[in-house]
Amino acid sequence: MNTTNQSPYQIDDHSYGINTNNNQSSCYTEILNTMHAQMQAMLSHHNKIIVVRFDLHCEKYGSCNTELSRFMCKVRKRLYGHYKCTRFGYLWVREQERSKSQHYHVMLIIDANKIQNPSALLGWLQERWSVRGHARPFIPKNCFYKIRRGDDDTFAEAFYRCSYMAKVRGKGYGG
Repeated sequence: MNTTNQSPYQIDDHSYGINTNNNQSSCYTEILNTMHAQMQAMLSHHNKIIVVRFDLHCEKYGSCNTELSRFMCKVRKRLYGHYKCTRFGYLWVREQERSKSQHYHVMLIIDANKIQNPSALLGWLQERWSVRGHARPFIPKNCFYKIRRGDDDTFAEAFYRCSYMAKVRGKGYGG
């Protein structure tokens, strides 16, 4: 996979700042491009979206991502059933550095006409991940961005914040 440590990062005719720790760290370009495409696709369908970021830590090491896949199926059912979403975007990355088990950085992209503030959804996510035997998900400060179609500044802020998911460090360990 290709990497870059150059910020801003050019996609199509836009430049976006990315979290490279002052060009000291690298990001995978494939992840950056996928993240951008997911956000743009959702904005092509909805006049405003909400981008939500959180982290999931696993209690035990797993060589495959079955646990996360099952969890994302529950998230999909919740968004479609409870919130009446017709579509949503997401991106997740697996990392393992010093700990014995992996963790995941997750980004959800949801129609902001269906969810104005993600606090109830985040509470549900924390409960559902915890009952699966894992530590409560980490919810960072300022974990969501509401982006209106055409609001390039907020789009760029969310892209920068979520670009942390594309960092190279931590992705080369494990199975």
